[in-house]
Amino acid sequence: MDNSVLQELEKLPNNTLIELIKMYSHNWMTLDGLWFSGVEEKYGLDTALELDVRMWKIGSTIEAKRIKNVLGLEEGGLDTIIKTINFMSWAPSFGYEYTISGNKAIWTCKHCPPQEQRIAMGKGEFACQSTFDACFNNVVKVIDPRVSVTCMFCPPGPHPDNAWCQWEFILPGNR
Repeated sequence: MDNSVLQELEKLPNNTLIELIKMYSHNWMTLDGLWFSGVEEKYGLDTALELDVRMWKIGSTIEAKRIKNVLGLEEGGLDTIIKTINFMSWAPSFGYEYTISGNKAIWTCKHCPPQEQRIAMGKGEFACQSTFDACFNNVVKVIDPRVSVTCMFCPPGPHPDNAWCQWEFILPGNR
């Protein structure tokens, strides 16, 4: 890699770097959405979702390992799992909140760009539970396989008006 790119990045102030990270995340989401829409138009929603889940199964494992390596995450646990999710490439584009209490973490998505974009385009919600299931379970496998992941609600199932999905992470034996 040409070091001039890295040198230019090193010159930027922190707030500009954060805005760049947000932009890169939005770019990633745009590319993912365009890819998904193209496959859906040509082969149908079922095939697009099948291929998307396959991508998430592979990509989320690679990304979690890279995050673990770059951040030097050696300890498992719920804090480290949530930290890994926070640093995933898609995370800055989403609006979510989480709580960690004892042996349980609850992650709730309040702003989901893919779902909101589909609705704006008149396509309606799509069944995204399997993509997040793949992503979160792979993060857990990489960071702390003792943790279990449970979907509390997510499309295609019903969800509250103020949240798209909610996931529970439980670390057994840690009260």
